[in-house]
Amino acid sequence: MDDYDRREFLRTTVPGFLGVLLALPTLCATATRANAQNGRLAKNQAMHWDAFLEAIAKEAATQHLDRWDQELYLKRISALARNLHRDDPVLVKGLAQIRTKLEQGNVDFEYLEKRLDFAICLVQFEKNQIISAHDHPGMTGMILCASGSIHTRNYDLIKETTKKLPDGKEETTCQLHLSAEQLLEKNAITTLTAKARNIHTVKALATTQLIDIFTPPYNDQRSEDSRWFTLDEMPRKGTKNIFDAVVR
Repeated sequence: MDDYDRREFLRTTVPGFLGVLLALPTLCATATRANAQNGRLAKNQAMHWDAFLEAIAKEAATQHLDRWDQELYLKRISALARNLHRDDPVLVKGLAQIRTKLEQGNVDFEYLEKRLDFAICLVQFEKNQIISAHDHPGMTGMILCASGSIHTRNYDLIKETTKKLPDGKEETTCQLHLSAEQLLEKNAITTLTAKARNIHTVKALATTQLIDIFTPPYNDQRSEDSRWFTLDEMPRKGTKNIFDAVVR
């Protein structure tokens, strides 16, 4: 067998050396994804986009278990979201695109990633913009305030009644329990599960950008099943946090 020293293994042609340099970013990204997937990232280490996606995908896969602990899942992805590197090119580009939509008067969600198990999107609000009460059927949600300030209220459905009106149409009324109320500023998070805090409303107190992770994501059926509510301004007599509402 031939004997080699270290210098033998480091020898290469100039084109070969340049090829190695060109491949380094891909190799590093692959290594980062592998480390994230196998849980080898250091605690509180800032995560770039590829590593973040792999970590979220690993956690989102737990929804297929017989017993999915949604609160634990939200706790874990919230920690990942807080560690997301905010200067990552994917995130910076997405925030710029959503700002452009706002300037054009066309505020909408900007999806950064949408898979079968989860979706990550950005949304931006103008000051005083409101999204009225609505639910998220069969879904969990984590909302991180990337910038600005927004007031959120979460409700639980505790009673529902459907009756026929004189014109033959049906009207559904319900009682909603105010279960959480938060003022979100930069890096603050609010969450909802399929059964707790699932109905919410938001009001921007300043120009605000949010990062949303919904698991599973919206599809045609979930969008169709989603409901919007008109709440009374004041709680029911004798209560502090029970509100009458009509399903729109």
